[in-house]
Amino acid sequence: MALHRVLREILETKKRELDSAPEYDPEIYKGPSLWQSLRSRKFSIVAECKRKSPSSGTIREEYEPVSVATTYEECGASAISVLTDKDYFGGSILDLQNVAAKVNLPVIRKDFIIDERQVQEARQFGAAAILLIVRILTPDQLSSLLHKARKYGMDVLTEIHTEEEAEIATHAGANIVGINTRDLDDFSIHKDLVSKVSQKLSPNIVKIGESGVHSKADLDEFRRYVDAALIGTYFMEKKNIRKAWLELF
Repeated sequence: MALHRVLREILETKKRELDSAPEYDPEIYKGPSLWQSLRSRKFSIVAECKRKSPSSGTIREEYEPVSVATTYEECGASAISVLTDKDYFGGSILDLQNVAAKVNLPVIRKDFIIDERQVQEARQFGAAAILLIVRILTPDQLSSLLHKARKYGMDVLTEIHTEEEAEIATHAGANIVGINTRDLDDFSIHKDLVSKVSQKLSPNIVKIGESGVHSKADLDEFRRYVDAALIGTYFMEKKNIRKAWLELF
């Protein structure tokens, strides 16, 4: 399947970054597990730190990821997702490092990971888990990167958007799967996607609904089908995150 122009641009940028990427020999991760943290509650929230996105532009002008992440932890998040892409999401690998040093929750590196060096870098800078997007990887690449992450003691959030991708993720051995309702072709939200695709995943898989939560009603709809929700833009566009959290619940 052909990739959307913006997604192709992002991947070309990643490949250029890899031309000068160092190799690391990181220590094995031994902190709080993303899997266990998500399994410890009836319904969990993965709260996201991001400055901007290709679909929304700048979301938060005054972006302080450590302050945001510590607020999330105080509010009751089960995990923190940190955007580390610089050009398209306004993040950095240092955002990951700084957040991981300050919170006692598993921290996910959210980026467009296509190479083992990015996995090593994620662990070197404090990640408990990484995001792998099925859409941008071959099945062999997905399986290989899953294996590499686990070698370093990390969990993997495997992101899918279709029933076919659910099968690919399952075959690769994914045990935490995010169903992204945002279409990477045109960035529109498909609200019925979680209900449809979640049925294709085993009960043993931790299922996370991603994108499209703008109200309590949206969150309640996710609760019917998945074990957790990943929420970023809703919190980032609110000046008072703590108040926004209370309104959502």
